[in-house]
Amino acid sequence: MEYRQNFRALEAFEAVSRHLSVSAAAVELGVTQSAISHQLRLLSDLVGERLLQKQGRGIALTEAGDRLARKLQPAFAEIVRSVGDAIGGTRHVVRLAICSSFGPAWLVPRLAGFYATKPAFDLQVCMYARDPELTDAVADAFVTTLPTEKGFEAVLLWAEKLVPVVAQTADGATEPALITTDLQPGRHGADWKAYAALSGRDMARDGRWLFASHYLIALEMVKAGLGAALVPDFLAARELEAGTIRQLHDAALPTHEDYHLCVKESRRGEPAIDALIRWFKSQLPRQARSHGNGGPPAK
Repeated sequence: MEYRQNFRALEAFEAVSRHLSVSAAAVELGVTQSAISHQLRLLSDLVGERLLQKQGRGIALTEAGDRLARKLQPAFAEIVRSVGDAIGGTRHVVRLAICSSFGPAWLVPRLAGFYATKPAFDLQVCMYARDPELTDAVADAFVTTLPTEKGFEAVLLWAEKLVPVVAQTADGATEPALITTDLQPGRHGADWKAYAALSGRDMARDGRWLFASHYLIALEMVKAGLGAALVPDFLAARELEAGTIRQLHDAALPTHEDYHLCVKESRRGEPAIDALIRWFKSQLPRQARSHGNGGPPAK
């Protein structure tokens, strides 16, 4: 079956699979909704499978449609990237997907140095709440705690540890309320219980837990004087140095959710990707760089 003759059908489906909207796909491709619908019907007839189905007032991918979308999305992303490489001259554009806490706390303070050494480099920082699927359709490089995807090279950036912090103004004679980021029923306060087991401290509380869905929110609650929270050491570093918060105890709790820079092995030799990897490695301590195994970045 010759799909090259029906490239528009593949293009239409790929756009619809990303937007899950015929109208949005039509706007992106600059055609009418009826033209998109025609191409979708054509492709469905060609492959002999239903690719889309109604879901409430919208549409969803069928199992076959999902399989096809997972192949087409990175393929079209590669086409766009290849065209950019061919006609973009010396302009470097790299999409970096990075999690919500590591981005503001670790990356942003270092960006001035990055741009100072790479003024022609366009870094598009895309923040996410959960680890995304490692695919070119999402980004060109990823900072993730899930580095085991096949075909990707991973560089360890930071071995995450949680430290207990409280507002500097908190009364040292009074036990602070405990803020937990473990919201799952049956696991409330699991972070503090693990910390208690590690440090040998009795963290039992008669009062209720305070809850925060993200470390960033937990840190803001600490700064507001609402209680103590366990947050990543890199996230607490600037506030500890500024004196707005203090560390409640010395022990730090490893989470084993360490941060890695991940790039596709097949793209490792691209100049822009290589430059980004080299810069990230330059932020690691000298000992970690010499051993080539990553480690906590220099502060």
